[in-house]
Amino acid sequence: MNDEQLIYYLTGFTDGEGCFCIAVKNQKSAKVRWVLDPIFHVTQHAKNKDILYQLQKILGCGVVIKKYGQEDTMQLIVQSRRELVDKIIPFFKKYKLITKNKDFEIFAEVVESLDQHKHADKEEFKKLLAKVFTMNGEGKQRRYKLKDILETLGSSETIRQSNNF
Repeated sequence: MNDEQLIYYLTGFTDGEGCFCIAVKNQKSAKVRWVLDPIFHVTQHAKNKDILYQLQKILGCGVVIKKYGQEDTMQLIVQSRRELVDKIIPFFKKYKLITKNKDFEIFAEVVESLDQHKHADKEEFKKLLAKVFTMNGEGKQRRYKLKDILETLGSSETIRQSNNF
């Protein structure tokens, strides 16, 4: 298999075994009390971990670890926003996914917005949050509901007033 074939194979492999997700975490120290935490990971049984190392080498980033609570499962994980922006997003913009392309496009948009600090504006944060909740099965497995998070952020008027200390 030549390098180009390997790249397309690994792209297809990621389409089946990968995940582009953005966790929504309640963090009292955050400006808006919530943070968006992007992560890219690809999962595979430990006996086939070599493929994760090949993907890591092609992408030029990430770490391969045992999946927490699953001794026989390994993951390639990329959490660094810089690596997501500089390596992961350009790679998958060039080598298009099929089944996970919608999630990837939202992921890329949100990560790039975070990198540009657009989330510091509460209204922009709300827009990003709404997009995040359209990913990965419309947020079915999320701990928090979108409406509950939005309620904690208050109305636009409340937000404007709270910023005028």
